[in-house]
Amino acid sequence: MKKKVWGIAAIAVVGVTAGVHFLTLPPPPPEVPPVPSVIPLPAVPALTAYDLPTGLVPVSAEPYRSTNRSVSIEDLVSRNLGTGVYTGTPYWKQREQWFKDHFYDTLAARKVWPEGKSPDTHKRGDPVTWGFEAIPQYVPPPCNQPQPTGYDAEGCRYVSGLFKDVEAKDPAKALAMREQARRGRDVWFKGTFGNQDENTLHQTRIVGKEQMYYPWLDTRTRDQRFTKWGLINDPDCVQGDASTNWYDKCQDPHSSGVLGYRKYYADSVKDAAGKVVYDPRTAAYDATEIKLNKRYVIGHPCVQCHVAFDPTNPPVNPNQPKWENLSATIGNQHIRQPLAFFQGAPSSSPANQIVMGGRLGTIDTSLVASDWMHNPGTQNNIMDFHNKRLFVQEMKDPVTGKISKAQTRHVLKGGEDSVGEHLALIRVYINIGMCTEECWTPNFPYPGQLLGRGTKQSPMRIMQCAAKCDPWNYADAKMDDLAAFLITGGPTYLMAAKDNAGTAGPQFVDTKVVAQGRKIFAAECAGCHSSKMAPDNIRADKKALAKFYEGHVFGKEDYWQLEFSDAERNSPEFIGKYLKKDESGKLRPVQFAEKGVFGQDWLGNDERTPYNIVGTNKCRALHDNHSKGHIFEEFSSETYKNSPAVTSDKRVFNRLIPWLGGKTFGERKIDGGSGYLRNISLLSVWATAPFLHNNAVGEVTFLKDGSPDFSIAGRIKQFEMAYDELMTSDDPKAKVHRPQKTTTLQEDMVVTPREDMQGFPKITLKKGTPVAYAASADPHNALFMKCDDLVENKGHQFGVDLTKEEKYALREFLKLM
Repeated sequence: MKKKVWGIAAIAVVGVTAGVHFLTLPPPPPEVPPVPSVIPLPAVPALTAYDLPTGLVPVSAEPYRSTNRSVSIEDLVSRNLGTGVYTGTPYWKQREQWFKDHFYDTLAARKVWPEGKSPDTHKRGDPVTWGFEAIPQYVPPPCNQPQPTGYDAEGCRYVSGLFKDVEAKDPAKALAMREQARRGRDVWFKGTFGNQDENTLHQTRIVGKEQMYYPWLDTRTRDQRFTKWGLINDPDCVQGDASTNWYDKCQDPHSSGVLGYRKYYADSVKDAAGKVVYDPRTAAYDATEIKLNKRYVIGHPCVQCHVAFDPTNPPVNPNQPKWENLSATIGNQHIRQPLAFFQGAPSSSPANQIVMGGRLGTIDTSLVASDWMHNPGTQNNIMDFHNKRLFVQEMKDPVTGKISKAQTRHVLKGGEDSVGEHLALIRVYINIGMCTEECWTPNFPYPGQLLGRGTKQSPMRIMQCAAKCDPWNYADAKMDDLAAFLITGGPTYLMAAKDNAGTAGPQFVDTKVVAQGRKIFAAECAGCHSSKMAPDNIRADKKALAKFYEGHVFGKEDYWQLEFSDAERNSPEFIGKYLKKDESGKLRPVQFAEKGVFGQDWLGNDERTPYNIVGTNKCRALHDNHSKGHIFEEFSSETYKNSPAVTSDKRVFNRLIPWLGGKTFGERKIDGGSGYLRNISLLSVWATAPFLHNNAVGEVTFLKDGSPDFSIAGRIKQFEMAYDELMTSDDPKAKVHRPQKTTTLQEDMVVTPREDMQGFPKITLKKGTPVAYAASADPHNALFMKCDDLVENKGHQFGVDLTKEEKYALREFLKLM
């Protein structure tokens, strides 16, 4: 049996390494139905003119300013960097070749309702009566040909720059690696797998059908989408007109005009006799059609959160970016994501006031599978994941039920997704709406339920999900390809950047103090923010840490000499100890001469640190959706669920209870895996301010037109502001301290004790009330707050006692990372 990597048997690269095929299927756990001997193959409709792109674009050979990595799954296999025990359910493994043949056909899906059934008749918890139909996508041609869209041409540009070393020895192998990375990129940009149902079915139960819509779909908003919503316009689209029914005119007809939002025709509307009274493919324009979601439904691929302007090459006009101005993995620091959905609801509604409680560039990913805590977080930037630290943990295979030890990486902010990247990735698709009605919603508490079943979350079961919802299998079969793309994402370095006004990145760095800043970083920060792990017995000793990291390069090899003084670099002792000739005879730092890109410091050790030690707002650390008995139980390891309790937390009476609210009574134990935050990476930290998991340290600055300042100069200003705040005491009694920040309601808001805001009593919360009063109260356990921590920018007091000169040197060093 081959080594497993990214949670899947190493089918690695088509034509490069052979896959593992289950000739004998393991018996499923007793609570799930048996695998049918013959699994029916879903029909794939034929492509029509609607599905076909309209462009013919040459492939550019322009090199990138940002860094991409020629790392393949085969590289991870050879280095024993595989993770997880999950290899896929038999529901797709029995059709493995079919899924390969229909890769592009199965990036999206829709429900097929039986006669007399429709989204309008379906109620939450009703039996699954529908089937599924793939929504086919075109297959892009090989990269040695002109491409049908600018997106495809950019994909070819991206992958053609990879694996040059492999190409020199084995061109066919390099081609296969590039093709797999390209397919994975297509999953990242286009894979929605039926997740339009989360908004059109589930969310509408809360806010109403007419209030869940996308106002920016109107093409006349194109020149303000980034300015107003932080959304990224698709460079392949232009503003439409009456002939396009006032939607954008795009090379790819499935593009909504905004990256991360794919449009598919809605179902036809029929009358009681079954006659079609509205056909979205042919209907005349209706001024209410966007608000009523009549013509299109919108699916959400992962770039919804992760695509953003490349910090090294920002556009001149943020509403008119080109493909070369975009990064698919940096994470959107400027998105006002909640504004993209609930705009039919009054601005005073909880749907708007609560979700807007997150700062710019954040989203509360537990809003739907609610943990009843106000804990929005930033979008993960995906960089050098091949160098993330590995942890050995006990995991349960959701197919066989067997518990065994395997490696995992910590991906989420608390290290919750600790069962290997394959399941971590596919859980994200569940979290953004895939298989909502079949696998997810039935396990949520029911609004107003206070006794018995339905008052708490229950775990979704992966085998049951794969049996009931074939789009799970559509996605499951593609996670290897997605991983192959994501591991090619690298950092964005300021030294390689050029601003849209022409200023070169090095002009923003005082290189004269970088070497001093590096020494301070080694002593003060590297114990948590380096993937070169110091021994436990010296991690509290700053002098010993400084000695341990002597000669170690924290940043990119291209700039390593800036990290050391002239005296250090020219010292025979330094040269003999820390430099080495590689195979070509070039003298390089030892870590790069021996390991190449695998010698790059990830600038984080990913250890899970108790929240009371970090000192930051605790509500994200208390997130418990992955604990035993909760919705994502099967997506966390047994080791995670059995983590030691970090501390006890005071019970706080629900702040909405008159007279009693806010008072404390006893304590509760924090266990089940909750209570920790992982030590994050500082790669590209210069480009990703404000800081902390919730963007609460520092502020976003804005241009005259209201756009968040996305330029390099703007990012540097935001970085320096955030750094200064981070290096200031959070003690309000200190002479100089951080201003305490608490997100508050911007208008009066009416709530009820139910999460759907139905029923009685009606409670009015006044403008200025902390959002957490409502967002951190569990309606199914209404006596106490689920989390009570109102100050959002506290904690991380490491380094606040450095001198002014030391802080300055450390800041300039971090700009190099």
